[in-house]
Formats: sequence, structure tokens, C-alpha cells
Amino acid sequence: MAGKEFIPTIYGASDLRRLLMDIEDRYGGAFDELGPGALQDFKHLIDCVDAFLDLLADSRTDFRVKLMDYAKVRMDVLEFCRYYASWLGSPLMERLKAEIYELLEEAVDWWGEQDILDVLR
Repeated sequence: MAGKEFIPTIYGASDLRRLLMDIEDRYGGAFDELGPGALQDFKHLIDCVDAFLDLLADSRTDFRVKLMDYAKVRMDVLEFCRYYASWLGSPLMERLKAEIYELLEEAVDWWGEQDILDVLR
């Protein structure tokens, strides 16, 4: 699989990137209210998750690199949500963290399925 060719079916949506952009749209307003720095931090987090999706889709990248990046992205999400919980409240940040974690899990599940299909071919 090369580039951005993957389109798994989860929750009735057609694309992990669309789900990521939905998360950005739903939560972006809260960070915008805090100011341009907070919004920029949030967009950077979204970009990191998007870059991880690109990495998963790259068949040339070793699985260990993908797993290390997965762990880093999860830690970045956790730290981000902990930091902004003091301004936006823990329930909102817990919900954001849960949605991004779920998206990451679905992406990793898709990647695992693709590796199995590649072996069977």
C-alpha cells in the first residue's frame, strides 16, 4: 500500500482522515476560544496523528518504526490532553483523548489486517 490509498470502513465512515478532520472540526472551537497559541497546538497534534496515518500506509517502513511512532503519538495525545484539561476541563479532554485513541486503534487494526493480506498474497 502506498501513500494515502487506504479507506477502511469503520463506524459507517469511509475514511480515517475524515474522522480525524471531524475531530478537528468538533474540538477546534474550544481551542480557538483559548487563543491562537492553543489552536496552533491543537492543529499540530492533529498533524502528528495525520502523519502517523501516512506512516502506517507506507509499506516500506519497518513495523518497529510504526510501533514506536504509535507509542509516541499516544503519549503526545496524553500529554496534550493533560495540559489543556486545566483550561478546558477534564471531561472534554478525556473525550478528545478517547476519540483520538480509538482512531489510532482502528488505524493499527487496519494496518495489521493489511500485513496479513500481504502475506497471504
